[in-house]
Amino acid sequence: MKNIRTMAACFAAIAVMTMSGFGYAAAQPGDFSTLPVDPNLITDSLAYNAAPAVFNPNGQPGIETVYTHRDGSRTITSTILVLPDAGAATAALDGARAGLAVANGKPQPAAVGSGGTMLTGTSPDGSKSVTVLSFTEGNTATTIEFAGAPKDPAPPDLVLELGRKQDTAIRDWQAA
Repeated sequence: MKNIRTMAACFAAIAVMTMSGFGYAAAQPGDFSTLPVDPNLITDSLAYNAAPAVFNPNGQPGIETVYTHRDGSRTITSTILVLPDAGAATAALDGARAGLAVANGKPQPAAVGSGGTMLTGTSPDGSKSVTVLSFTEGNTATTIEFAGAPKDPAPPDLVLELGRKQDTAIRDWQAA
């Protein structure tokens, strides 16, 4: 998870510097706290507890929220970066994907946002299952990482449903 955030931050910084100088002039100002979709809305339960949100993760405009299952068996980490434009968002996501620490997985297209991809495998040490959904929507780059028991990956329909709801929340936020 830390690897994804670090890679996303590095490539987002490169994209920002390359595409618009050293500023965030085109990034949407505002409150990012409404962006993350609570996974409890998908599971129709109160199984996940949110840690305090991290605003501007790794110095990039956006938000990151970690949801932990009440029994500690699963986590869902949602990272949404708000970048100057769609090109910067794509560059940041490409960089994050290149640095994913997921073993035994093959990226698959996912019908979420633009360029949606889902990768399911294990952590490099095999201690947990990992599924990462990534996509862009306009000037945002989003990764949603699901981690759980080694032989119990997140169900693809749950991953896609949360991703689609997240994409809708981003589009609604952009339109506001």
